[in-house]
Amino acid sequence: MKKKILVLSFALMMAASISACNAKGTASNDAASTQSQQDDTKQAESKEADSKQASSEQEDIKFPEFNAKTVAGEEISSDIFKDSKLTVVNIWGSWCGPCVHEIPELQKLYENMKEKNVNVVGIAQDSGSDLDAVKEVLDKNNVTYHNIIPEGDVEGFVMSLQAFPTTVFIDSNGNIVGGIQGARDLEGFTKIVDEILAKQG
Repeated sequence: MKKKILVLSFALMMAASISACNAKGTASNDAASTQSQQDDTKQAESKEADSKQASSEQEDIKFPEFNAKTVAGEEISSDIFKDSKLTVVNIWGSWCGPCVHEIPELQKLYENMKEKNVNVVGIAQDSGSDLDAVKEVLDKNNVTYHNIIPEGDVEGFVMSLQAFPTTVFIDSNGNIVGGIQGARDLEGFTKIVDEILAKQG
């Protein structure tokens, strides 16, 4: 399992970060102007496609199985993946500006994709240490999708990441079929989800 997590982490590190925080909590944004942001976005999209391919080509890379609690105190397990054709798992922290900025976009994605049998689940990286801050972000944005408090192998997976937010895409068998780093808007998420669904057939 650790080897598979390392392989996925390496693939995700290769993804271009449009807007992300590193693991130490420092915001990073390479763009100095609107034009350079647009140029960076185009380059990032190309590299992102390569990264998604790299992560999806790895066979039998499964998301760690878990039995945990949500931020709301509900029991949740990795069986949740079986209920949807695809699950968008967003790993974020309340201390990370880009993470918080994309939360409303993920809520829209959650609402828009129900009819396609796509679910959204959050993993709040700092919910074990600063639950109140996490709840504040979720409440402020009227988030209705589950957010998990990481522990065990899931916590190990989260701590292996180099940047936040990181989003992985999980099929109904618990396999990781794609991954990206950096914040996206609704359009960006929708494009990626539709591409993965098309490949699944």
